[in-house]
Formats: sequence, structure tokens, C-alpha cells
Amino acid sequence: MADGEAGLFRPGALQPYWGKTGHYTIASFACEHVPEGPLRTLLTANADRISVRIGPQGREVSAELRAVNAQKGFVPLADVPDLIWKNLPSAVPGGRDTAFRSGPEHPNHYADIDQPLDGTTLRQRCVADPSQVAVPVWQDYYTRLGKTAPDDRGLLPFRVQQFFGELVAAAQAGDAVRFVAAAGLVAHYVGDACQPLHGSYLADGLPDGTGMGVHSAYETTMVDRHEGELVAGIAAALPKATWPAALGSAADAAVAVVALMDRSARAVDPRALVDAYAAVASKPDDASVMVTDALWSDFGAQTAGLMVDGAVTLAGLWHSAWTLGGGDDTVGAARLVAIDPAGLQRLYEQPTFVPSLTLDEIGPVLG
Repeated sequence: MADGEAGLFRPGALQPYWGKTGHYTIASFACEHVPEGPLRTLLTANADRISVRIGPQGREVSAELRAVNAQKGFVPLADVPDLIWKNLPSAVPGGRDTAFRSGPEHPNHYADIDQPLDGTTLRQRCVADPSQVAVPVWQDYYTRLGKTAPDDRGLLPFRVQQFFGELVAAAQAGDAVRFVAAAGLVAHYVGDACQPLHGSYLADGLPDGTGMGVHSAYETTMVDRHEGELVAGIAAALPKATWPAALGSAADAAVAVVALMDRSARAVDPRALVDAYAAVASKPDDASVMVTDALWSDFGAQTAGLMVDGAVTLAGLWHSAWTLGGGDDTVGAARLVAIDPAGLQRLYEQPTFVPSLTLDEIGPVLG
């Protein structure tokens, strides 16, 4: 289970996973990668609502996030699912937890689909046969593995499917505020999908405890320490990336997320990552400079590639939803402008806006 991302939104507690540059960098580059047209106009006008400023070497990110953390107001959308929703509503307005660090939002951020069952993994089955990207199939898989608690039944692709439906509906209604809100929020989950430990039962080491601490050492500390190199690598690679195939439905979005998770796991194998961490860590949760630099040496270039893939997938998902919803026709030029952050904040603080649901609850809202 790829959790451990919760933390009260208070000064000194800002710890967005994928590091300071991760979720926001993927979202920022995705805004720039959307083809020229009304959608790109809308997204770039709201880039600082969706993300934070990303400079040539990523150096603005830390300062921007410190400012966000201190003022306790509007949070750029791409990390709202971590910084707002994974909290109790009594502690943070808009929090969706039902108990401390527990609630329906948590399993939406991962899907442990690489544990073998009957000689194969769910990820392999879904890649070979996209019809397997279906809630009943996933329910059966987890149940047969003995994972019956809601927090153990990750549903990341279906969360993106749910958001895709919201994006299409917002475009159909000509509602730029809803579209931007959903676009920024879904960026978080696509970012999770391109982080290989969010798709693995080895999310924080082997079942026997070997490699404990790899998740935060790789995903947060290594990324933070090498933010400049990551941003430069992404900027150089993104123009060469292949534009993804158009998505024809919300179900296609879930299939695309599984494919992204598969590519990510093949680019940075979770077991190889755990083994590399365990080989240099002197204790559990070792995030020392020596450890994170060793991880960077082994996986730095591949990690930049993961983020490029995430940004391109996200841009394609936005564009497909906008096209299916007829956004070019329904959202007039007067609404292709920067949106008042207060309006976006009111939306994401509503528990009924794209509600957080468990695997056993989400089926009926997917259509």
C-alpha cells in the first residue's frame, strides 16, 4: 500500500509525495504540452492554480510551496488530494478522512497490482486484456489475496476514470471552473500512476521489512535533492515525446492509466528499487545524502522519463475529455481566463465534488 502521504496542513508539514517538484512539475509541464487551441489557452491561464511556477532549474518550487504552506489558503490543485483531502475535516477545511490517516481517499492513490495470483499479476492480465480493467475483476483479485479492508484495495485507475467523466461533463456544460478544478485535481492521480511504487505491493520494501523507507527516500528526498536536474531533463525530453492516442471514453482513461503504470514499473522495477535502497541504507527509513545520491545514480534518468510519460499522458487525457465534451464550442473565449482561486477552493472543499470512494463503492458512479 503506497500510503504514508498524509500529514496535517500546517506550517512545517508540507510534504507532497513525488517530492517538492513531483506532482507540480508533472502538472506544469502537462499544461505546456497541450496542443495550441482554446484548451491550452484555458490551462495556461490557470497554470498557477493547477501547479506552481517551475523555472529552468526547478528552483522556484521550494519557495512557492513554502508560501502555500504558510498562508493556509488556496492550495494549487495538483496536490490537493494529499494536502487537503487526506486530513480530517475538523483539522483542515475540505478534509475527507473519517479517522486519523484513514478514509476513502487513501486507496485512490495507488493500486497494488503486481502481486502474483494463479501465476500472473493483475497488471499483466489488464495489459493483455483491457476488459480486465473492471471493478468486479479487481474486487475478486484483492479478495483472493486476502485483502478485504478498504485501505488495502487500491483503485487508482478507477479514480482517474471517475475524474474523466467529470471533465467531460464540465466541458459539455461549458463550465470552465469545474473543468479547471477537475483537471488540476486529476493531475495528482496521473502523477501517482507514473511512480512505480504506487503500483506495487513492494511500495515500502519487502514483506519481511527489507528496504523499509524506500518510498520516501526515492519519491521525496531523492526528487527534492535533484529537482534542478529533473526539471532540466524533463524539459529536454518532453518536446520529443509521442502524443498519446485519443481516449474515447472514461473507461479508456482507466485502461490508459494501467498502461502508464505498466510502463513505469518496467522503466523502474519496484524490486530493483527496493534492492538498491536496501544495499546502501544503514537503517530503516534512511534518507541520507549517500543513500539518495546512490538512488539518483541508479534511477535518476529513468525517473525524469517517468515524469515525462506522466505529463504527456495527463495532457492527452485533458485533451480527450475536452474534445469529447465539445469544449471548443461550449466554453466561450470570455471564459478562457484565469479563474478566481476562491471558486476553485470552494469546489475542492466540497466532499460531494468528485467524491472519494472505495473500490467497493465506486462502480455505480463510473457508468
